[in-house]
Amino acid sequence: MQDAFPSTLRRYRDGLQTIPWLLLAGYGVMILFYGALASALLPAAWQRPFLHCLLTLPLLLLVAKDLACYPLAFARWKAASARGEPLLKRLIATQPPEFRGYLRLERAMWRGFFNWVRQRPLPARPAGEALGYLDRGSYGTVICCVLLALFVELPLDVMIASIIAKSPEQSRMLHIGFGLLAAYGFVWVLGDRWHVTGRGHHVLTASSLELDIGPRGFGSIPLDAIAVIERLKESRAAWCRRHGVSLHVTRKLSPFDAPNLVLLLKPGCDVRLHLLQVERGGDGPVFVYLDRPEQLSAAVLPPRP
Repeated sequence: MQDAFPSTLRRYRDGLQTIPWLLLAGYGVMILFYGALASALLPAAWQRPFLHCLLTLPLLLLVAKDLACYPLAFARWKAASARGEPLLKRLIATQPPEFRGYLRLERAMWRGFFNWVRQRPLPARPAGEALGYLDRGSYGTVICCVLLALFVELPLDVMIASIIAKSPEQSRMLHIGFGLLAAYGFVWVLGDRWHVTGRGHHVLTASSLELDIGPRGFGSIPLDAIAVIERLKESRAAWCRRHGVSLHVTRKLSPFDAPNLVLLLKPGCDVRLHLLQVERGGDGPVFVYLDRPEQLSAAVLPPRP
């Protein structure tokens, strides 16, 4: 029993370490949402205490994740100290990689927005065969829907502010807040559009597959690291369940469309890809979307005679 307890804790710790912070935050939002719905079914005297307890659950998730990741944060601190980094950089190194990646992604989106305003072109891509992902994909449709939703939201925000505001000062503050949120949404949509449409394709060179969907995902896969290219006719989660692969070790690079190819890498290789500005390595499957998936299969793994 004494040995079983620490091993159980280690299992839970390792499981929490593999769960991304963004996914954990989504769990917290779901807890609040469904908990608020459930509170409406309780007697009035129980609702306030229930909601107070409900607010602590997402915080407990974050605390558990923080404690589970403490050994990783301490290891990053030691590595930064060994490199002679100043105190500020050592403190930054202890923060979750997803947080630092979000800051880099934020900067890339603003840079893309200002480049879109100035109509600046993207840097030249490597020479090779273009593997498109926009011609048959839904990226353009999704961007149009999001822009339309942002425009439609503006008059709705004005109406909501006029209903819930109790004074002209509150109404003015709500109008400013809603306007800033809408402007922030436009920055992200147009910044991402500049990055994605400016690229529009991956590049297959003589030695590597250069994946690039903008700052949300990019990286290079050596061709000799690819073992199998498999057409995907089901969801990524269903494929992982069928093959007994953890979803957390997989990587997906697609602007919005469901992947239609899975690249199985050779065991033991360490392919480094950047997802949401966080570098992830390993030999886990890579899921991609291509307009013509057979183009990559024929070029990388030609059929035997």
